[in-house]
Amino acid sequence: MNLATSRRDARSLDHATLEEMRRLAISRINSGELQVDVARSLQVRPSSLWKWVDVYRRHGDEGLASRKATGRRPKLTEAQCSKLKRIIIGKNPLQLSFGTALWTLPIVAALIEREFGVVLHETTVARTLARLGLTPQKPQRRAFQRDDEACRRWASEEFPAIVRAAKRKQATILFGDETGVREDGPIGTTWGKRGQRPTVRVTFTRARVNVISFISPRGRLWFRCFKNDLNSALFIELLKAMMRDVRGHIFLVLDRHPAHVSAETRRFLAKKKARLTVHLLPAYAPDMNPDEHVWCYLKSMFRRAPMDSGESLTGAVTESMETIKKDRALVQTFFGNPEVAYVKEALSW
Repeated sequence: MNLATSRRDARSLDHATLEEMRRLAISRINSGELQVDVARSLQVRPSSLWKWVDVYRRHGDEGLASRKATGRRPKLTEAQCSKLKRIIIGKNPLQLSFGTALWTLPIVAALIEREFGVVLHETTVARTLARLGLTPQKPQRRAFQRDDEACRRWASEEFPAIVRAAKRKQATILFGDETGVREDGPIGTTWGKRGQRPTVRVTFTRARVNVISFISPRGRLWFRCFKNDLNSALFIELLKAMMRDVRGHIFLVLDRHPAHVSAETRRFLAKKKARLTVHLLPAYAPDMNPDEHVWCYLKSMFRRAPMDSGESLTGAVTESMETIKKDRALVQTFFGNPEVAYVKEALSW
């Protein structure tokens, strides 16, 4: 092929190169060269060159400058896009009779068609949502029984009052919670060859170890592992052990687990009120307890590193919790979640 005469596809060139070609072509034509000769040497069609000349004659040098392609006009107006964003953020599909609680691309496409009479492909829907600053996310689970006003009052009034009382008594504020770790828990993701699912050998026994922990905003952590289900007697024994290790008056924040609010537990707390004061979080609001994030981190450790054959589950959980306990900076990060920001605000940190 003769490279001197073969035409190039100018669409493959970037805007800066095309602009330079246009200016070079006009400069040569203004110097007296024939348009057909210039088109042949630049490897472009004569019709393209004639368009450049016409634009130059009508608009001068400014007409030769590159401009961003406008593309096809969007099917949704800015006002419609704003309304779409408000609907997705402010409502769930169940409220709009779509039969599901989660926004998916097909559901959003159906919403657009119903609200605006516009049919969009799911790919276009995804681009539109991205342009609106919306991304696919795993939603938080929140109970229908949750009292949002009680949660607001706890964060803005009740907990700040607890902080003030703790300062007067020079007490330690602790948040407590319990969880269970299963030997056959889920594992995380790993890289592998496309089309060949990697294999990780794990135990298929269903052993379980429970663990309770108490954490402070200053990065202190106390924990114990136990095998039986938590009841009042066991909870009281765990409180006694914690009180032997943590000096001074303790303000303990707990959820409303039956063992935390039983008559037996209340009688014990009444006897120990000189050293231990318990405050209860709003019902159905586990996300307001920073100790919940300890369990998220602990279980992520087991997802990343499944147990070896013959390894003791209790030993593995204890070792993992000891690792967390030693890293006070890590424990303090559990108070950095937006859901528990009220703690640092009340402490004026």
